Amino acid sequence: MTDKIKIEKNTVAETLVMPLYGRADCSKKYPAVFKDREAERIIDSIDYDFSRLSYTSFVILSWAVRKHFLLGCARAYLKEHPRATIVNLGCGADTCYEELDNGLCRFINLDLPEVIAAREQFTKCHEREKNVAASAFDLSWLSQIETKAENGLFVMSGGVLFYFEAEKIRSLFTALAEKFPNGGIGFDAVNSSGLKKSNKVVEKSGNKGARLAFALDDAKKELSSWSPHFDVKVVRSLDKSIKKEKSIPFGTRFAVNMGMKMGFMQFVEIRFR
Repeated sequence: MTDKIKIEKNTVAETLVMPLYGRADCSKKYPAVFKDREAERIIDSIDYDFSRLSYTSFVILSWAVRKHFLLGCARAYLKEHPRATIVNLGCGADTCYEELDNGLCRFINLDLPEVIAAREQFTKCHEREKNVAASAFDLSWLSQIETKAENGLFVMSGGVLFYFEAEKIRSLFTALAEKFPNGGIGFDAVNSSGLKKSNKVVEKSGNKGARLAFALDDAKKELSSWSPHFDVKVVRSLDKSIKKEKSIPFGTRFAVNMGMKMGFMQFVEIRFR
């Protein structure tokens, strides 16, 4: 048996495994809708006292719901473009290869150099998968995509974009649409109220570097105004399979669904045309 990977407190690696822990927890508790064997494997390989975490059931379920949405978008895209490249933008320790691989597509895990270095402690790349250490807004990473433009590109980005200013995000989206006119992106967002609530929590924690900066109150209208080539879809309610999953406590399902209806958490998919 190999030794477990030791995770020290207050490190990049520690921040990476938190959402992964949530998805592994949901995978074990609610496998009918959130089965994530890779998340379970990674968490089981880590030496860390997860019992000290105090995340609410709302937060933990939200992490799993987010990945459920992003995987659904990517699967639908791959049915139309089986040779596409899937980019996990701001990947952290997240994995999606085994859940999406169709034997033809390619995968890119994109994050900052220190994050990619930490990620490689937990998981290795598969065939047709590679890690790219770069800022999402340094568009030179687009040159590392080996797939032809006509084969398509779909970007998944969870828990990342709302930390950046709108102009940076707009520049990224328009660059993607120009290079991959039949591509797309899926991501999560908050409205102005959600942004304010989140930043109050951040202020109380003393973590000044984790403030949210980007909110969408009318995502379809606001994002469509960025480009005539954006076809925007907004999801503000739980998937039916999750709503009906009785193994998930009703109160938790209700709270997450209400949070989505109020726009505190919402999911957006843009297809480029």
